[in-house]
Amino acid sequence: MRMASEKSSATVPQPRAPQQKRGRDRVAALMAAASELFVEKGFDATTMTEIAAKAGAAIGTLYLFFPTKQAVAQAILAQNAEALSAELDDLRDRTQGMSAAAIADRLFARLGTFMAGHPAYSALLDLPGDDGWRRAMRGHRRSQIATLFAAADPPLPVGQAERLAVIVPQLMRIPLTLTGEKRLRDGVLEDLRLMLSRHLEAGEG
Repeated sequence: MRMASEKSSATVPQPRAPQQKRGRDRVAALMAAASELFVEKGFDATTMTEIAAKAGAAIGTLYLFFPTKQAVAQAILAQNAEALSAELDDLRDRTQGMSAAAIADRLFARLGTFMAGHPAYSALLDLPGDDGWRRAMRGHRRSQIATLFAAADPPLPVGQAERLAVIVPQLMRIPLTLTGEKRLRDGVLEDLRLMLSRHLEAGEG
């Protein structure tokens, strides 16, 4: 596992980066256990002792790599943010020259799949933490989404592409509030996708 290089040390104690495979495997197990607990119980209700126990590790091992629970959460969020960035890069390569409406369809589908597969990302997204790193993360994500729409055929104006880069992540947050209601959540996501696609199609006409 690679620790995120863009993470600032101003407010969050830094995890100790493992040098050997055994250490990397331990960190991966600790982060996987923490991810499950954060989704199941929430960040505040989860304890470091529970994380270590779920990972089958000694509490000292957990503190060796992560000095605080906040550091565990930040590492998980950074790992998920990197995975999302890779998804958006791949989508850019696959959608160049498509209409803006078609790009919106594929973007919603990709983001929906990502959120379903990375529930800890949604659970930790609003957690207070390293504001500088979070601003950089959001800025990078917006730039990636704006680039998707700017490469549409016909291309969207830069200003509209930048606005969509703000609007789409906010729309995606709406169904995330419907925890435990998969059918309703999926329906809301589909309605949002159709709403944006039809709006963009109307602009193309």
